[in-house]
Amino acid sequence: MNPRSVFSVAQPKPDAALRLLCFPHAGGGPTSFFPWIALLAPEIECVSVQYPGRGQRFRDEPLTRISDLVDEIARHMAEIADKPFALYGHSLGGLVAFELARSLRRLGSPAPMHLFVGASRPPHMGPFLPTIHTLPEDEFVENLQARYGGIPAAIYQDREVLNVFMPPMRADFAAYELYHLLPEAPIGVPITAFAATEDHVATPSGMHEWARHTGAAFDLKTLPGGHFFPPSSIASVVQTIRNQLLERRPMPRMKAGVESTSVCR
Repeated sequence: MNPRSVFSVAQPKPDAALRLLCFPHAGGGPTSFFPWIALLAPEIECVSVQYPGRGQRFRDEPLTRISDLVDEIARHMAEIADKPFALYGHSLGGLVAFELARSLRRLGSPAPMHLFVGASRPPHMGPFLPTIHTLPEDEFVENLQARYGGIPAAIYQDREVLNVFMPPMRADFAAYELYHLLPEAPIGVPITAFAATEDHVATPSGMHEWARHTGAAFDLKTLPGGHFFPPSSIASVVQTIRNQLLERRPMPRMKAGVESTSVCR
């Protein structure tokens, strides 16, 4: 796979039966999901979506519309759609993953097995706080840190390094804050939402509203922590995803003339 592809696989698993496509939060990149690799079962390959402007695509111009991000990802789905796949999106990533599922339906392409969303306000609810993507640099950074506290201290205190991160971050916030849900039927894909008890942006009660966007099963999991899940909650999220996907994984095709045998585990 091309290193500058839309998709990044840090640890390929050629024999994996399934793929989990992971969509990062605003300003995030493939490294956001590196801890997931060891937590996922050998049967599930972790594929990180690389938005332009970060990771190995840092030279690419960031996109400022979720629709443009989705169109780009959809054009490249053939690279990874040879196996069943599910989607997980965190914060902004939840909206991108949701819109990708809708786009694939419109295109008649293979659908995901499941949509998992974490700390992501439902599509119809819009931003909870005033928009910040048009603010001057210093105000943008201060608002960003005050709301989410997601900028590591080493980056926050180093203006030169911070300046590298700001263009994709601002583009992602523009994409989030300018997003508008267009009317369409609920997707026919199960949705599991993860909400942290101390997240004041994507609250557990708000996250329950994801239920209206699926015509299939819905489940809400509540976890300790804030908008960016702590390691213990991440472990719980991945365990839930792993269990749900492995329960629904397709059975391998049997060769002609070979009887299938039921095995209890």
